[in-house]
Parts: sequence; C-alpha cells; structure tokens
Amino acid sequence: MGTAPRPLILALAAAPALFGCRDIDRFDTGGPAAYCGSIVGVGAFNKGFIETGAPPSLNLRLEIHTNTLTSTPGELTSDDRESGFCSEGGTPLFDEAPLRAIDEVLKDAISHAEFGDGHEHDLFAWVDSTCQGTMLAVLSLLTSGAVEIRLFKPAPNVAAEAPQSQQAGFALFYLTRSERGCEF
Repeated sequence: MGTAPRPLILALAAAPALFGCRDIDRFDTGGPAAYCGSIVGVGAFNKGFIETGAPPSLNLRLEIHTNTLTSTPGELTSDDRESGFCSEGGTPLFDEAPLRAIDEVLKDAISHAEFGDGHEHDLFAWVDSTCQGTMLAVLSLLTSGAVEIRLFKPAPNVAAEAPQSQQAGFALFYLTRSERGCEF
C-alpha cells in the first residue's frame, strides 16, 4: 500500500476547520467557574416554574463537564431555596442536580438538529428536580460563549386555575460564564 498524495493529506487535515469542527472545551467549568443566569420573559412565555404572584425571578447555576457531554454533561442548581416550589422542605428546585445525557437521542437524527445561527452545540438531557420530578433540559452552547437552557416540565393535564407547581411547564434561561461562580 502506497502513501497518500500530499494534497490529499493536507485536505484531510484541513477538513475539520472547513466543516465546522467546534472546540467546545472552552465551555468546561472546572474549579469555581459556573454559568449563571435567570429565567427569560417571565409571564406568557414561561409557565409552570414560578407560582402566580411570586417574585418573577428564578436563577440557575450550571456547571459543564465537556469531557462527559455524552453521559453526565454537568449539574444544575437554582436559587429558590426559600421561595420556590420545593422551599417548604428547605430545598431549591434543583440542588446540584446531575444532567443525564439521553443515550437514545445521541443515536437519533434529532441529535444533529440545528437550532439556529449562533449555536455551537445543542444537547438533550434529563434532570431531576428535588420536588417536581424529572424534566427535559435542552442545553445550547452559543458561539458568544453564553449558554441557553430550555426546561420542559411534564405534568398531567390540569385545570388552568391549578397552581403553577401542578401545571406542565416551559422555561428559557440565559446564562453567562462567571469565573468566580454564582452568588448562590
């Protein structure tokens, strides 16, 4: 077997750069670093995460482990220990809750879905709340260096006047990196 011609070797070496190979290691939060941010557009855009009449804020801390994106991509913590759905037990909605990559999604075409310009990498994971059950998290690592998290909270069909804690929900969070971690 002979060696490949030099132009072919150069073309193969350049292929990752040409076809969008992305270095997502920059999103890793080793040490005290974390992604911090709040719920976006409280009200009609988000449902099922904040009780009616409660202060319209919910903040998340996300730690990302890029070396385990296909198994346990990170942990999620919320700042609602004293005022959220789970506060009666003295716990936040998320308390260093591990994100669990969804193996079946990794093998499905949906894992290659593109969510628009500015998205470097999108992934689907399960995350367990301390009192609201398991939720679907969609993480979007953005070219700007920020992270978006979309949380989907399943629940049975209930009357519109039922408490928000009993309703199905959706929430979008926009997080930016802090090298010192979050304030909670």
